[in-house]
Amino acid sequence: MQRIFCLLLGVLLISGCDLSESSESGGIVTLSGQVLDAETNDPIVGALVQLQPQGLITETDSLGRYRLEVAVDSTMELRLSASHTAYSSASISVLVVPNRTIEVPVLRLMRTATNQPVSGAAANILLLSQSDQAIGVRESGSKETAELIFQVSDSIGRPVVLDHTVRVHFRFGVRPNGGEYLSPEEAQTDNSGRVRVHVASGTKAGVVQVVAEATVGGRQIRSQPVSIVIHGGLPDQRFFTLAPSRYNFPGWVAYGLTNEIGVIVGDPYGNPVKPGTAVYFTTTHGVIEGSVQTNATGQGSVKLFSANPLPPDGLAIVTATTADRLQQPVTASIPIVFSGPPVIRICMVDDNGVCLPEPPAARLNQSYRLTVTDHLGNPLAAGTKIAVRAEGTKVKAVGNTAVELGDTGFRTIGAGTTYDDILRGPGITEFFFRVVPDLNLDETGEPVVEALVIQVSGPNGRLELAYGPSGNARILAGEAVLQQEGPYLKAFIPLE
Repeated sequence: MQRIFCLLLGVLLISGCDLSESSESGGIVTLSGQVLDAETNDPIVGALVQLQPQGLITETDSLGRYRLEVAVDSTMELRLSASHTAYSSASISVLVVPNRTIEVPVLRLMRTATNQPVSGAAANILLLSQSDQAIGVRESGSKETAELIFQVSDSIGRPVVLDHTVRVHFRFGVRPNGGEYLSPEEAQTDNSGRVRVHVASGTKAGVVQVVAEATVGGRQIRSQPVSIVIHGGLPDQRFFTLAPSRYNFPGWVAYGLTNEIGVIVGDPYGNPVKPGTAVYFTTTHGVIEGSVQTNATGQGSVKLFSANPLPPDGLAIVTATTADRLQQPVTASIPIVFSGPPVIRICMVDDNGVCLPEPPAARLNQSYRLTVTDHLGNPLAAGTKIAVRAEGTKVKAVGNTAVELGDTGFRTIGAGTTYDDILRGPGITEFFFRVVPDLNLDETGEPVVEALVIQVSGPNGRLELAYGPSGNARILAGEAVLQQEGPYLKAFIPLE
């Protein structure tokens, strides 16, 4: 039975039947066909082809061909009709399957005895053509108007003639209220039942809907809303933003690492600029992609690569530039930290937080200052984890013992940002902890500290340091070096 159904379906659709594909899922159906003169088999140019119940309408081309696309929820029956002022109308039912292209059997129209078009009273209004799907805001440099042509037809789909002409009123549905307007606001149908209206943009971006409506015999008929997107204008300095994926990335650790630099560009009204607005990028260090064109939301991004020249103090400045409607530059600059491998410095401190002169050792009831930076003294990249633990009997470390770093901050951001503007200090590069007895542990004996372990791991690399009660220290992870700097014990991974 299923094979027979497919054969019958093939007769209507002139296409194959794929039993493996479910007809219950929705999709787009493409219908194409041809309208010919029934006597001569010549193509009929300008015949109106309507699809019901969706109400779609199109016009045949110079070969008498047409094409329609419609969204359907499942396999269903649709009806196509063709009409022309010099011919009688014809129609056909078509069984459609989602996500198929269907060649509809030829529709042949008989020429009528008279060439004078006839119609009934107006019954529906359909969009016949739309010159543009999108226009630009006023003075944006883009096209600012679009033309819509509506077809007014009678109850059986024939275009209304002058004997049944109607006055069609045009109005907005949704609109951004930026001064956009319709011209004309009203128009009389011609002998083909057609009316035209132009949509002109204003100063604001957004979506406009245009509705055509008329009153016939005390009853109102109207079209479905027709949507047109109004894109934004040219860039404005107040609405120009640079937003990096990360203000700090491990650009000193390896070549070829990437950091995405995003840009958001608005016009003088705070709307996204027109798509395709070009933004150019430069950098003081590393290598950056040269330009990007904005998308429909006024955004775009490029990649910054860790490469020569590397910044000697770890700080690079990225600048993006475009131009406004007065041909003046619109520009912004942001700092980016190229951070290197981790460096750990630790010292014992007194009650005032001052480093003691003696080398650090693992002791009970002792406070410590831990400084974690890269090799240039800059913070490590976001996602770096710092962990401190005390090993021994009935002991623990308290304070900043489990920290994950966020992105790096700056006192000022711009072309003039310097090394000194990079935020450092408590919670960023400096951490304090203390080794104390852990009386909650169910262990016998007195509290004894055997070792203090510090771990740093993240995008910049991994470094783990341990030292004992006598101050002897060793590296547990990372090809690192230990070095004494006054009261500080320093562990670092040397750059190759």
